[in-house]
Amino acid sequence: MSASVLEQTQAVRACLFQLAGESFAVEVRWAREVVVFEDYTVVPKAPAHVVGVANLRGSIIPILDVRAILGLPGYQKVGRGSTALVISEGGVQAALAIEGILGLESFDEVVPFGEAGRKEFGEFGVGLLRRGEGLVTLLDVPKLLEALRIGAGQTVAVR
Repeated sequence: MSASVLEQTQAVRACLFQLAGESFAVEVRWAREVVVFEDYTVVPKAPAHVVGVANLRGSIIPILDVRAILGLPGYQKVGRGSTALVISEGGVQAALAIEGILGLESFDEVVPFGEAGRKEFGEFGVGLLRRGEGLVTLLDVPKLLEALRIGAGQTVAVR
């Protein structure tokens, strides 16, 4: 979701998840499903953010660790039984390695970073969603996937 789309959009339905102890959200239009991968294959010489690839009902899908690009600490160990959020945009499909899913929720508005007094996660945060007493960062999936493609110097997904 670009800034121009954000200005036009007041209400949003989002899929919320945990990553590095932080709460994030993506609009449901980008979220496809939550999966638990029992097996995946490590790809030799792949960029650091590519954990591996897995078979998702006959399609090969990359499993990505987006912590570094979001400026989050540590590496998420992905292994047997790891949870991932499958996102899709413009024919590109990828699985983001996550710590846990918080569910689907509707929000009345997206709060711009300036109004909330904070700007986090670089260019990949669109705005903030108020959830109880806290704030959840709404991610810009197209920008995130594009940055991962550019950083990899190749296409992120095979579909």
